[in-house]
Amino acid sequence: MQTKHPETYDQSRKITVDKWLKALALSPGILFTTGYLVIYLLTNAYLNRELKVSISEAIGSATENRYTLSIEQLRAGLDLHSVTVQYLELTPVMKTQHHAAANGSVSIRELCIDDLDLCNLLFSKESAEHSTREISRLILAAEKHFVFSPSQ
Repeated sequence: MQTKHPETYDQSRKITVDKWLKALALSPGILFTTGYLVIYLLTNAYLNRELKVSISEAIGSATENRYTLSIEQLRAGLDLHSVTVQYLELTPVMKTQHHAAANGSVSIRELCIDDLDLCNLLFSKESAEHSTREISRLILAAEKHFVFSPSQ
């Protein structure tokens, strides 16, 4: 059995803080977690920048422009299979003063929508269109469960 003497010990094999941090940063667990976090943050940015506008347009089309939708924030679930819509308001478009008194708006503080696939949202236009249709459909379905409140 050979023992290494301090004079013949290879200094390049010595573990330093720099080498340890580099190995940690390049480990599969850190790379996967960082990649997933980047995709999650980009998905949330896309939801709030692009998809929010698309959903509002889809609601307008689905209601024949009788209602407008405003959404404060869309937030993807950590598993990228759900969306939380925060502070949405569905407001009737007022044609005349007579309609303004008869119609009201629906405000929902938080609406959780499950069973969506947001994993490909950034990479597929079809996935974005499908998500827009599905979220719009579920917002309109949820609206039917609430009573319109008179506009103020």
